[in-house]
Amino acid sequence: MQNSNAPGAQCSRRRLASTLSSASDARTARCRSDSNSSTGRSGAGGANVVPTPAMELLHRSAFNYASQGSRPAVAFSPRRVFTDPARPRLPHDCRRRSMFLNPLVSRSVRLALLAGANAAALTLAPPVSAQDSAQGEQEEVQTVVITGTAIRRIEAEGSLPVQVLNSEAIERLGAPTIVDLIQRLPTVQGATVEADAVGAATFGFSGVSVHNVGENRTLVLLNGRRMAQFGGQTLTGFAAAVDLNAIPISAIDRVEILTEGASALYGSDAIAGVVNFITKDRTEERDITLHFYAPEDGARERGFSLTGGFGNYDEDGWNVFLSLAGEKRDELNSADREFARSAIVNFEHDGRLWTFFNGSSRNIPANVVADSGALEGETVSLDLLLNGTCPEGSAIVDNACYYDYVRDIQLYPERERKTAIGSANFRLGENHNVFLDVLWSETKQLSKIAPVPGELLIRAGSDLFNQYLAPITDENGDPLFTGDIVAPYRASDLGQRINDDEAEFYQVAVGIEGNAFNWDWELALTQSQSDVKGNISGYPGALAFARVLDSGVINPFVGPGQQSPEGQAALASINYSGYWDGGTSKMRTAQIQASRELFDLPNGNPVLFAVGLNYYSEDFQSKPSLFAQAALEDPVAGTPAPGGPGTGDQRFGDAAATIPYGADRDVFGAFIEASVKPIDWLELTGAVRYDDYSDVGDTTNYKASFRITPTDRLLFRGSYGTGFHAPTVPQLNASLQNYGVTANPYNCSPALQQIAASLGAICRPPQTQYDVFAGGNPQLEPEESRNASFGFVFEVAPRISIGADYWWVGIENAFGQLTETEAFQRPELYPDAWSTFTDIATGTTYIAFNQTNINTGKEYYSGIDLNLNGGWDAPFGRVRSQLVATYMITNKLQLVEGGPYYENIGSYSTELDAPTFRWVGRLMTSLDHGSWSHTLTLNYRSGYKDIETTVDGINPDGSFNGEEADVRLDVDEYLTLDWQSTWNINDWVSVNIGALNLFDEDPPLSLTAANFQIGYDARFYDPRGRVIFGRVAFRF
Repeated sequence: MQNSNAPGAQCSRRRLASTLSSASDARTARCRSDSNSSTGRSGAGGANVVPTPAMELLHRSAFNYASQGSRPAVAFSPRRVFTDPARPRLPHDCRRRSMFLNPLVSRSVRLALLAGANAAALTLAPPVSAQDSAQGEQEEVQTVVITGTAIRRIEAEGSLPVQVLNSEAIERLGAPTIVDLIQRLPTVQGATVEADAVGAATFGFSGVSVHNVGENRTLVLLNGRRMAQFGGQTLTGFAAAVDLNAIPISAIDRVEILTEGASALYGSDAIAGVVNFITKDRTEERDITLHFYAPEDGARERGFSLTGGFGNYDEDGWNVFLSLAGEKRDELNSADREFARSAIVNFEHDGRLWTFFNGSSRNIPANVVADSGALEGETVSLDLLLNGTCPEGSAIVDNACYYDYVRDIQLYPERERKTAIGSANFRLGENHNVFLDVLWSETKQLSKIAPVPGELLIRAGSDLFNQYLAPITDENGDPLFTGDIVAPYRASDLGQRINDDEAEFYQVAVGIEGNAFNWDWELALTQSQSDVKGNISGYPGALAFARVLDSGVINPFVGPGQQSPEGQAALASINYSGYWDGGTSKMRTAQIQASRELFDLPNGNPVLFAVGLNYYSEDFQSKPSLFAQAALEDPVAGTPAPGGPGTGDQRFGDAAATIPYGADRDVFGAFIEASVKPIDWLELTGAVRYDDYSDVGDTTNYKASFRITPTDRLLFRGSYGTGFHAPTVPQLNASLQNYGVTANPYNCSPALQQIAASLGAICRPPQTQYDVFAGGNPQLEPEESRNASFGFVFEVAPRISIGADYWWVGIENAFGQLTETEAFQRPELYPDAWSTFTDIATGTTYIAFNQTNINTGKEYYSGIDLNLNGGWDAPFGRVRSQLVATYMITNKLQLVEGGPYYENIGSYSTELDAPTFRWVGRLMTSLDHGSWSHTLTLNYRSGYKDIETTVDGINPDGSFNGEEADVRLDVDEYLTLDWQSTWNINDWVSVNIGALNLFDEDPPLSLTAANFQIGYDARFYDPRGRVIFGRVAFRF
């Protein structure tokens, strides 16, 4: 056997099995051998010792299963205790990514995390027995920095729960994008998904929420550094986080997820946890990958990636890595899925047939609101009154025909994405390295919904009034229409409403790192920016529409496509197509950090210490168009309004003038962290951080954690700390303004009618969306949190491990707004939540809903993250299996300070507008044999009680039977199976095929109307069904 301490020996003999990329593997092996050779050791200069229990546990559990083929299993050696007080240092090409970055795990962490609860929980890495590990006892292991700590250490498994997704696990999950990847993790709940872009101004944003605590409370990092928040964030705090669409999956080497709060190291936004995306670098490998994803109808996706490295850092002292990627996905329309193609849902419940309908009173032909006679104040349909029927695509609601808008929406928007990412490393002398990291991405998304709705004013005495309305009377002969009449209308001749959004992101980081006076240090400067632009079409100006209507050239009482040529031309002349809204978010950071071993305790264990300073500035500018600001007299021609913003035309149906705003702030932070082992089986770690915000003041937060290894097969860990979350720049500074319309349509209760009357307003017609106003709040207090966790890792046998981590989060002064469901359900409890909106086209003043930012009170979250790993060698190959699950115990919060708590685990809460799943889990099993590998993944979500909904009884032929009931369905648990197989044809070509949702399971029935999609809850379930996919990779 070769001398394990000989220079270069490890490079030729060993590579890490599966927890690191091949590039990292090579660096790891070289770093071990070089660190030995650099000190002139070939077994000298250090004393071999009996492995500590922690290291034995690391050896037996860190790698669960070996990848078969060209990567043999390898165990890390026990820690080596050096007699020389000046411990050997790694050459800086090895240390490059071992340094903490803001201060997170290095991008070339060499040690696998222990296969315990949430540590390496997502890697399918091979276990190594004590016998296997004994071969490498002479090898030295370098120190590393892991997520959640700034201290370099040898033992990878620390006192904090960290999940790791390596490149192999990413490939085995079959996810085409980072968004898809993150949404598959059991620890993630409550994140914004792409389906939310349909009918909402999300600009295509997708985020991550650890444990359902919140996207804006989950800190997202790229190579350990902060990224600019989304340029399309709103003044209520929605999308005030990093857009995952900006990160290319093809360039990711590893994803590390800290599943508990970490404000003591990272500052604001880390209450729920930290997600760090670590990109590939320092590799000379090059590959081209082509992929496709093909559901049965719609949402077909194809893409490519080209990655490559140039320059051998070890020999040449430099390396440049580049990755280019592009992808395009088609739209998926509601008509393509039986379970989601209509707002009319017929179903069976308790042995009887029922129907649910969630339509809109804004229809074509137009409905009208009677102002006299027996139907005074009611919305009525002329077709229904005169002919007893409704046009196709409508349903009868009382005396009106309501529009089935679901037929005209998308389930998935059309999307196109381009990304470029690169890194450069240049050795500077013997102990320093200069680095540059660059990321650019552009995401375009096209979403479509039903044609624009709104209210028209039919003037008394006009030709339309005299022809259609004046002759109609009630059963007593009294006229139903006497004055100017409001007509809820759907402008179908303008086509679907289209949102054409573009989000561009870039980040540049430059720095220098090295070692001086036994301090490993890094200085880095970063600048990132997110720009969002939203274009629209299918929207006329409200005043322009009124002018065309008053001219008599269009007729709202005819069906789609039945306007005269003059009417069609008139509608086309007022159809606005162009820029509508957008924003820019910028971040600039400067940071310097360092760590070292201060001294040794009497028992020989070192005292580890880290310190860091950082400064960053945030800037946000909203950029509404002149049309959005009501600053144009003619939006299509671009003619300015003589009176300036707020005096011109406004978008028909759902918008008032938007007020631009912008602000910035500066943040200074400093932290220290220390770790000691007073006893070999006990490690104690503490951290303190101070932050000073220019707009909300200062805060100090701390965290303490422990790790106990009473035996070589058992580990306990726990932590307790405080957290801090500053309100965003828009949450503090935005002016009170129109914020669109409610997500759902509502009826006007007697209590709401009373409030409307007191404000000099009226309610909207039944089942209609209401206008919403929102604004910043300079008095908004920062959120404060407490976090605690306790867990264990137990190695049952050399290839079987089990782990669990209990976690708890308590938040005070939580940000939020009163939910619309709660407000409309109990308006009398919230008299300050209402204002008025005046429709400039009709002059009618309606009651509107205010969603001003407030500190709502307290929130509590808790649960258990579980992980089981096992595997064996069978005659037909190597089998690996892993179960990862999250069990939610508590998810409760207050809507107002001092108010009652509402909880939604396993039950849809109308107050919180959502359920929380009790169980989310995934079971992954793989078989590797020869050049083939196969993976089956079972995905599970528990069921829950649906929202309570009023439904109508129907007969088998679909006719109404006169019954009405309030029902609350049991939403079924959801189980899907994914499969994929990979054939490594040779060293240069591999082919991967598979299927997501192999058995084509439809989402379970839900009657919620949280989004425009009806029949299922689009926030939680994928409507694509079975997706056949394939990838081919060419390496050169």
